[in-house]
Amino acid sequence: MNPEISWALSACCVLVAAVVRGLTGFGFAAIAVVGLAMLGSLKQAVPLVLFLEVASSVMLLRSAWREAHYPLLKRLLLAAACGVPCGIWLLTGIDSGGLTVGVYLLVGLLAILGLARIRLPMGEGRAGAWLVGSSSGALIAAFSIGGPLVVAWLTHSGLRASTLRATLIMFFFAVDSAALCGLAAASAIPASTGWQALWMLPALLLGLWLGQQLFVRIPAEQAARFTQWLLLVLAGVGLLGRAWS
Repeated sequence: MNPEISWALSACCVLVAAVVRGLTGFGFAAIAVVGLAMLGSLKQAVPLVLFLEVASSVMLLRSAWREAHYPLLKRLLLAAACGVPCGIWLLTGIDSGGLTVGVYLLVGLLAILGLARIRLPMGEGRAGAWLVGSSSGALIAAFSIGGPLVVAWLTHSGLRASTLRATLIMFFFAVDSAALCGLAAASAIPASTGWQALWMLPALLLGLWLGQQLFVRIPAEQAARFTQWLLLVLAGVGLLGRAWS
């Protein structure tokens, strides 16, 4: 594919993902990594998405810092710290092609569960937080996708929409940063990733701004369902592309 066309498609993918992130507090990584994996490889897409995830979280931290639910956040982060090393091992130790198909299947399954309003059997309280946090940490480090799992669990915690969004932003900032450091230590970040992330920043910033404008205009439930449909469509397109290749 022509490099200019590839860059434009990548920027569009990041823009759409950033709008969703600014609107809902989640969904950026799942949308971006599925789209970017179609244009390249998963092992290139994951570090790039993690870079952009950290940058997007920094832009949203000021408002999230005040509204996050810290008791829940602390338990989730402690559990995620156990899962991140497992995810790094998975990304660096297994064939990228098989992992990419696994990403599409995972995203599609989680989107279907979200649309069907099926509650994941993760349990309540501390046990549930440890299971969800550790699983999400591993998924973020391996695929840059852990959001749907955390969102599905936190949705049933009784948090207000603004508190849920803030808690998710704080969680992803911490876990994405840890995963990025772990991948750097494992020499699993391509040399061009930093420059690619810088080139994508304008699309990221524009998308976050648009998403935050929409946040005050669109009901949270409607925004979440739109995101789930978008994830399902992307997963389906990715699987069809793999089947035809």
